[in-house]
Amino acid sequence: MDATIKIVILHLVTAIVAAVLSASFSLGWFGFKNEVLALAIGLIILYITGQIAQKLFEDEISGFSDWLWNGIVPFYFMHFILWTVLVNYL
Repeated sequence: MDATIKIVILHLVTAIVAAVLSASFSLGWFGFKNEVLALAIGLIILYITGQIAQKLFEDEISGFSDWLWNGIVPFYFMHFILWTVLVNYL
């Protein structure tokens, strides 16, 4: 597989995990509701995933543009869309 596909898949999988965690904080599954903490969890997971991707694929990532289009954008859309769906339908 191409490195771009691997980077996107890594970010999409972690976005799903982040969306479930964000939805759980938004719905109060841990005893309190906090949307700001839910957003912060998503951003922290995005940062950690970016650092992992940078270490795994440092030869294939040439700069911020690659990280933006292969990491941030897919993570952003998957995380926020799935978070919204889970909050509205659970």
